[in-house]
Amino acid sequence: MQYDMKQSVNWMLGILLVLVLALTIAGCGSDENEADTDGDIDSESDDDSDGDSDDDAEDLLAPHLETQGLYTIAYLRGTPYEMGQQHGELFHDVIADAMEFVDNDPILSNIPVLAEGMGLITVAEENSYQDLLDECEGIVDTAGDTGFTMEFCLILNFGDVLLEFLSSGIPDEEAVKGPGCTQVFTSGDATPDGRLYHARNLDWGSFNIDIIHQNPVIFVRQPDDGIPHVFVGFPLNMSPYTGMNVAGISACSNEIDPLDNSVQSATGRSHVQMMAKILKTAESFDEAQTFLEGEPHMSSEIIALADGETGQAGVFEMTGKYMAVRMIENGLIYAVNHFMHPDMVDYDLPQDDANPDSSIMRSERLEQLVEPDGQDSLYGQLDLNGLITVMRDRVNPRTGVEAGPEEIDNDAGLATNGPMHMVVFDPEKLLFWVAAGHVPIPSEPYTCFSLTELLHQPDAIPCDPEIVE
Repeated sequence: MQYDMKQSVNWMLGILLVLVLALTIAGCGSDENEADTDGDIDSESDDDSDGDSDDDAEDLLAPHLETQGLYTIAYLRGTPYEMGQQHGELFHDVIADAMEFVDNDPILSNIPVLAEGMGLITVAEENSYQDLLDECEGIVDTAGDTGFTMEFCLILNFGDVLLEFLSSGIPDEEAVKGPGCTQVFTSGDATPDGRLYHARNLDWGSFNIDIIHQNPVIFVRQPDDGIPHVFVGFPLNMSPYTGMNVAGISACSNEIDPLDNSVQSATGRSHVQMMAKILKTAESFDEAQTFLEGEPHMSSEIIALADGETGQAGVFEMTGKYMAVRMIENGLIYAVNHFMHPDMVDYDLPQDDANPDSSIMRSERLEQLVEPDGQDSLYGQLDLNGLITVMRDRVNPRTGVEAGPEEIDNDAGLATNGPMHMVVFDPEKLLFWVAAGHVPIPSEPYTCFSLTELLHQPDAIPCDPEIVE
């Protein structure tokens, strides 16, 4: 990314802990994860994740780990505290490895002290949902002997707010640039079959994150008091960036650089924690919208939602004080890392069209690729395969030059902003295809997961296709 030194230092202070705790976690589905403190955790890997008719469904859904290729599938269920306990048990050894790495790094080991000194830990604790606090407590109770603490858990799972406040105060100075993400929704005339699709690239820039790339986790979460759902993420990721529930709601987030501290709030809720609530409780797009409209907000963010049952899709553009939604029209809507709603364009960091950042470049390339009159338009072909083509695109929209295969992060293309994972959802059929693994991520195949198969439901919908190369 094209940052100056001050921006790099500020950003890394905020993001490195979020990353490295996960990045140092290797072998998530290995035989080393044997911890079983209460007798109800089965951590052995199982390459047959779709289950056989003779298997006991109760055992198949019990907390345990499975592997599917590069992916670890982590089954959790119960109360938030119980799921935290299971998380800590299943990943105990790798959490220990992560904490040892942190302890030996002078910057990372001081981040909790820095955050505490700025009052950010208190902000996180006072404004987190009780579910998150309970889940953190469960992890600490089973993995606290590794050095993992509530402070670390809060930093990991209040990250969207803490990153803004760590760089800009509570609130104070100008915010720094962060990584970029892209989302596209298509339906109707934009697709060959008229159905709803939701594509996303989660981009965290060009940091050295090989280990997290190579160890993605699919969390199958079965709350006692909510809707079963999945997070696409990594160990210790309890506040999702990418997920879907069995009601057919897919949800993903994009970061936004705030205009200044006038649009932030020192109290409210984390947007990524809001996403966890939506996936746990929302049966429809309308329910999710009502929830977002009723919650107090703190930082600048985009949450984009699709409803496979109704075909609704929308992009919620939010700051600590303002919110508006753009709904899918003519079968198309997309989001990058700046506000596009007319009521919100004055509330994010002003864009310089003459010297554009990654967000502007990606929106210009999307106009060329997905709008009906775009110069390279795929409108009408934007189903699973069409969207994969779009999200893998590496062309600079202003020069027309395609990036080389080893060019990971040039701030100029959809697939060249440091992708961490790439996902396409079919929320009606509850299918999702994930590309993750070895860098460059856009060259990795998309592997399909069926949420109904993961949950071993009767009449589960199988993956078709299972792999998209």
